[in-house]
Amino acid sequence: MSFQDLESGRSVGPRRGFVNGKQDTTQAVASGIFQINTAVSTFQRLVNTLGTPKDTPELREKLHKTRLHIGQLVKDTSTKLKQASETDHRVEVSASKKITDAKLAKDFQAVLKEFQKAQRLAAERETAYTPFVPQAVLPSSYTDGEVDVSSDKGQEQRALLVESRR
Repeated sequence: MSFQDLESGRSVGPRRGFVNGKQDTTQAVASGIFQINTAVSTFQRLVNTLGTPKDTPELREKLHKTRLHIGQLVKDTSTKLKQASETDHRVEVSASKKITDAKLAKDFQAVLKEFQKAQRLAAERETAYTPFVPQAVLPSSYTDGEVDVSSDKGQEQRALLVESRR
């Protein structure tokens, strides 16, 4: 459809992937997988900043929220995938729809493996490194020695991370 069609007021046909105003389960699963994949990429980017000077309590909170968001997307997409699978078995559907749904199930498993891999790496790095806290945020009750010790330790950990990435 072009802008000219819209301007002339021609009726818009039903949107592809929608049946009776509801999104087709296959299309919904594909959309869910795309959203999960995008969120996992964001999660991996956040995980890669663990152990760097950008590793702050705010980053860890964002990492946690992203993890929860992905969990919800996985739950929703899994439900839709089960619905699509049940439809494929109950109702006579085309072979191409069954193949498409099978490919989507395979893609779903692949993106879950990527997420699990990223979660394991996040868990390792979260325990290995402490978040960077700027000195201005530290309570005034710390002595200079305590601040220096904790910052040296953080720098030491960051150096180890850089070396381990080589």
